[in-house]
Amino acid sequence: MSAANGAAVASAETAAPGTPDAPTPNDRRGARRAVTAASVGTVLEWYDFFLYGTAAALVFPALFFPGEDPLTGVLLSFAVYATGFVARPLGGLVSGYFGDRVGRRRTLLATLVVMGVATALIGLLPTYEQVGALAPVLLVALRFVQGAATGGEWSGAVLLALEHAGTRRGIAGGLVSSAVYLGLILGNLAFIVLVAALDEESLLAWGWRVPFVASVVLIGVGLYLRAKVDESPEFLAVVREGRRARQPLAAALREPRNVIAVFLVRVGQNTNFYVISVFCLGYASTVLGMERWVTLTALLAGASVAAVLCPIWGALGDRLGARRVAIGSLAGLGLLAVPLFAVLDTGEAMLVITVVTLAIGFVNAAADGVQPAWFASLFPAPVRYSGITIGREAAGIVGGGLAPLAATALLASTGHWWPIAVLMIATAALGIIGAALARPVDTRNA
Repeated sequence: MSAANGAAVASAETAAPGTPDAPTPNDRRGARRAVTAASVGTVLEWYDFFLYGTAAALVFPALFFPGEDPLTGVLLSFAVYATGFVARPLGGLVSGYFGDRVGRRRTLLATLVVMGVATALIGLLPTYEQVGALAPVLLVALRFVQGAATGGEWSGAVLLALEHAGTRRGIAGGLVSSAVYLGLILGNLAFIVLVAALDEESLLAWGWRVPFVASVVLIGVGLYLRAKVDESPEFLAVVREGRRARQPLAAALREPRNVIAVFLVRVGQNTNFYVISVFCLGYASTVLGMERWVTLTALLAGASVAAVLCPIWGALGDRLGARRVAIGSLAGLGLLAVPLFAVLDTGEAMLVITVVTLAIGFVNAAADGVQPAWFASLFPAPVRYSGITIGREAAGIVGGGLAPLAATALLASTGHWWPIAVLMIATAALGIIGAALARPVDTRNA
């Protein structure tokens, strides 16, 4: 037995349920503290991750891929963007193992530190003009580290919150989903302020670095809050009862149906979300010549509405069934694909802001609001971290990393957006199939 595992066992054996060291699910103060720490840390970690996505669309093509035509520069920038999603399953494998063996809390502290360091270093990178081809190489490496850290964040934060919450898991999970959107808001708000305050030369010379380096301070806040939270009561019970799986991932994959279900649901949702939030931002500003403030404001408005609605959708999932809400959300995303691009082509600022807000703030948020409690219900506690993480993060490669890249390539090869709309509709259908496959082991959030 390793020292870390031995410490976890000792902690579980000396801390009975109901004591301060092992708060029960009904300990409301402990539950609130866990939800707060999980959510705030998630805000900061996803701020770092989404910050890169905004920079990839707006400034990285010129800084790290100069000399290319605009569309090729965006394509190369999104290729590096995809690297983070390729790394997420690898980071998820590591985080899932330690999360199920050593504990949710310790794993989340590690992911936050790694993400913060990688993001700050991106802000200190030399550009192509300064060091040539070494610049994009370093960018790829740090993006990979970002992705590896993010691979274990969502599942761990969800479990830390839900396994303290007991009842009303839909609301607790919805609050963690809101935190992801708040991270998106902060990442984009940083560039809205920079675009408004700086001219193009200053933005490219030094302004873009500020929000990356500032993440060091924000991550410190998240670490402070997470360090004050007790380990999950459900994990402590697993340790105390000797139910930890030696190989959690292998154990989860012995019954792969729910892993596949999570994968398909996330492919459907991720593809639509990242085409809207990343590709369309670059498409509108680079190809259509739309002013940057329009797409940034649209994304900010959609994320703001989603941050408010996610806990409400989570509560509705408890009442109506998470599967039904998720299927409705995926169907809605597919139906909005063609209207989205038709509105973008009009160039009308208010129409663009309205349709993006509808797609992200209302429709996509429904799936995000119910997924934490729903996905947690699909796996038993000893393999829950691993089961959720591998299905969710493997889908991130397809739906998150490759979707903007594929959309850009389709536009370059056909000159039109209709193949991208077809891609969005087809993947939404795959997500609905995944939702139909899911079989919860805990029917409270089915």
